Order: sequence, then C-alpha cells, then structure tokens
Amino acid sequence: MDYQDRAAILNIPSLIINAFFGIGKLILGVYLLSGWFIIIAVYYLLLCAAKAQALYKYTVAKSIEDPKERHCMEHFVYKRSGTFLCLLGLSYFLVCLRMYFVGDVILYRGSLAYLVATIAFSKLGFAISGFIGKRHLKGPIVTSLKMFSYTDAMVSIVVTQYTLLAIENPANAISSSAMFGMGCLQVQHVLLNDRN
Repeated sequence: MDYQDRAAILNIPSLIINAFFGIGKLILGVYLLSGWFIIIAVYYLLLCAAKAQALYKYTVAKSIEDPKERHCMEHFVYKRSGTFLCLLGLSYFLVCLRMYFVGDVILYRGSLAYLVATIAFSKLGFAISGFIGKRHLKGPIVTSLKMFSYTDAMVSIVVTQYTLLAIENPANAISSSAMFGMGCLQVQHVLLNDRN
C-alpha cells in the first residue's frame, strides 16, 4: 500500500461520521421542523456524497493501466470535486445567512459544548496534518480529498466558535459566528482559485 492509498483510506472514517451526522440532523430537522438542522444536514450529506464519489473514483483509477487515461479521469474527478466544494460553500452560506438574520440556532450547553469543541479541533488537526504530512502527494483525487477535509475542519471551527461564545453571550455569538463563517467561505474560495 503506497502513500496515496493511505491518504485515501484515512478519509473513510470521516465519511462515515459525517454520514451519521447528516442523517441524524435530517431526522431531527424533520421531527422538530427545524430549518437549521435541515440546512446543516444538507451540508453534511453533500460532503459525504463528494467524499464518497472521490473515494470510489480513486479505486476505479487504481485499476486503469493506461497512465494517460488514468490522469484524464483523475483530472475530471478533481474538477467535479470543485463543483461539490461550490455546492458545499453555497449550503454553508445559507447556514450562515440563517444564523445572521433568523438566529434560530441550537445552543449547546455543558459537556456537549466541550464535545463539539473536541470534535472540531480534532478535524482541524487531521486536516492540517493531511496538508503538511501529505503535501508531496500531488494526485488530483487525493488533493480533492484533502480539500474536503480542510472545508469540513473550517466549518467545525465556526461551530466551535459559536458554541463556546454562546456560553457567555448567545446574541453576539450568533451574529459573529455567522460573519466568521462567511469569512471562512471567502478563504476557501481564494484557496480553490489558487489551486486552479
């Protein structure tokens, strides 16, 4: 197993976790009639679809013998991953707009707030280690998977900021986290443009 294979396999646990988050939040959103949960569920399910598609195409690309054909297929997946990232950005932009204008978010209290923070910082740590530790891996599909991990980590940090600020001052936590989330989307947009 080479480094590219290991990099791809390390994305499977986050795919499974995000699928559970997405389905769970969708069920809660429908049950509670919460637009907040439904929009976040759409974000997580889009992220899962994007990662699953990239992982599946990675396994298909491994079986292609012709290097030219393999590169064309990987480059096509890379471009399609950019479309998925745009859809992820749009869905999270809707989350931020809803936070800013409606403010009907769920407040996390007590140990649940610390669990949210722990998950977010873990995702950020894995994303950073993925970028630094695997920076020499230039395969288009592996690069796409690294960008998905980075995007997921940035969103988790916004949720953590909101959760921790909401403990002290819920009104300011909502608006400042919404603006911070929109700022993270701008950073993601710049990074995507630099890569293309």
